[in-house]
Amino acid sequence: MKSVSTYCKAVFAGVVLTCLVSISVHAKTVKVTISGGSEKIEAFDRDGITYFSLSEFAEIVGGLLDWEMVGHRISYVLDTSRFDFVIGSPYFKLNEQAYNITFPVELRDGQLYLPTETFISYLDQVFPQKIIWDNDKTTIRVDSEYFNVTDLSISAKANGLLIEIFLTSALAYEVFVTEGNWVNVSIRDGKLNSARILSRRNRRYMYDLKAHQVDGAGQVSIRLKRKVENWHHKLQYDPPRIQISIVDEGFEIDTADTPAIIGPDDKIDVIVIDPGHGGKDSGAVGRGGKREKDAVLAISKRLAKLIRKDKQFKVIMTRDRDETVTLEQRAKIANEAGADLFISIHANSSVRRSVRGWNVFYLAPARNDSARAVAQFENSAFLRDKEASPSEDTNYEGDDLFADPVLSILNEMIMTEFQAESHDFAKMVDREFRRSLKTPARGVDMAGFFVLNSVFAPSVLIEAGFISNKSEEKLLKGKKYQQQVAEGIYRAIKRFKAKYEQ
Repeated sequence: MKSVSTYCKAVFAGVVLTCLVSISVHAKTVKVTISGGSEKIEAFDRDGITYFSLSEFAEIVGGLLDWEMVGHRISYVLDTSRFDFVIGSPYFKLNEQAYNITFPVELRDGQLYLPTETFISYLDQVFPQKIIWDNDKTTIRVDSEYFNVTDLSISAKANGLLIEIFLTSALAYEVFVTEGNWVNVSIRDGKLNSARILSRRNRRYMYDLKAHQVDGAGQVSIRLKRKVENWHHKLQYDPPRIQISIVDEGFEIDTADTPAIIGPDDKIDVIVIDPGHGGKDSGAVGRGGKREKDAVLAISKRLAKLIRKDKQFKVIMTRDRDETVTLEQRAKIANEAGADLFISIHANSSVRRSVRGWNVFYLAPARNDSARAVAQFENSAFLRDKEASPSEDTNYEGDDLFADPVLSILNEMIMTEFQAESHDFAKMVDREFRRSLKTPARGVDMAGFFVLNSVFAPSVLIEAGFISNKSEEKLLKGKKYQQQVAEGIYRAIKRFKAKYEQ
C-alpha cells in the first residue's frame, strides 16, 4: 500500500503532467448494456484512449458521487465500496488502497470522466454483476448472466447448519475442510458472483467468508464458528445448488418457535402493489387540490389491470379503494401472500415548488438529505400512529429506523437478504421510466422506509412525480401519464421475472 504522502506526490505529479501534455479530443458516446436493455452515455477519445462519463454511468447502475470541488476531489460510493479521485491525476483510492490507472481523471462540463480500459477492471471488483469493456464495440457490458456460481445461503437446522451454493447449472466440485474450521468448496469452471456471495457474510455462524476466482475454477471458503467434525454434501438440481450439511449434535433449535416460511419462492408470479396513503391519510396535496392518495391509487389500478391481463402473475393490492391501511397491515398482506415483488407507489412533495422528477427507492440507510426528506415524509403517518398509541418504548427520530440497535440488526438481515434484488429491480424501473417519461429523472436512491422494512421480498418505493409542482400535479391527474407510469413499472416486472425466475 502506498503511503498518504506518496499518494499526494503522485496526485500533484499527475496534475502537472496533464497541464503539459498536448492532446486531441473527439466527442462520442459509449453504449451500456444491462438487464436486456441498453443506454448511451457521454464519452470522448483522447489520443486513442476512450473516456466514459462515470456521472452518467452511476445514474444507470446506482451509487453516489460526492463532489468536493474546492480540493478538486470527487468520491464515488457504491454500496460498501468507496472510490476517491483527484481531478487531473491517474491515481485514485479504492477503500484506502492506492492504484494507478495510467491516464488522469478528467472533469468536463460538470461530469467526471475516467479512462475506460484501465478503470473498468477496478469497478468490476466491487460490482454485484460482471462488468466488461468491449473496445471494438465501444460498449460497457453489465452482465448478470456471466456468473454461474450466483449466491450463497447458510441456515440453522434442527441438528446443525445447512450451507447452499447456488449455480446456474450442474458443475463439478470438491469440498474439503482445513484447519481453523474452514469449509472450502472448489468449483470447476465456476465463475463466482463474488460481490453477491460476500454480501451473505453472517456473523452469527461464521468468522470469515472468502471468494477466490482463478482461471478454470472458483472457490468459496467459509470459516465457521462451530467445530466441523461430521459433514456431508450433495448436488441438488431444482434449482441447481451444492448442499453441505454440517451435523452438530450439540446444536439446538426450538422447532416449535421456527416461523413459517414466508417470502418469494423460485417463481416470480406474486406481485403486491401498494398504493401509498389512503383514508384519513391524504398524503401530499398539490396546489390545485390533487391528493397523493388518489393519484397513486389510479396508477396502481392501471398497473394491476396490465398485469392481470398478461395472466402470468397473481396481483394483490394493499388497498383498492380510499381506505386507511397501516404500514404494518401492508407488510402483513405482502408476507402472507408470499410476495415475489412489493411495489409501493407514491407522489413526492417539496416546499420548493420548482422541484420536479421521479425517483425509485430501495431499502437502505439514506445517503443524502433529499432521500432522507422523502423517507421522513412517507414515514410520518407511521410515526403519528405511534405517537397516538405509544404502546412501545421505541423512540424514532425522523426517518432513522436504523437508530435503534435491535431494529438495526433486523433491518440488516432484511437488507442483506433482498437488497441486491431490490436494487436491481429499482434500476429496471429507472431505465423504463427514462425511456418513456418526459419528466426529469432523479434516479435510483435508497432510504429507510417503514413500509419496506418488514416486507420479506424484493421491494421498491416509487415517487411518480412532485405533486407540489404545478405541471407535475397536472400530469399526475391525467390518465395518459398515469398509464405511462404503470406501463413502465409493468415492463420492469417482466424484465425482473425473465432474469430471476428459476
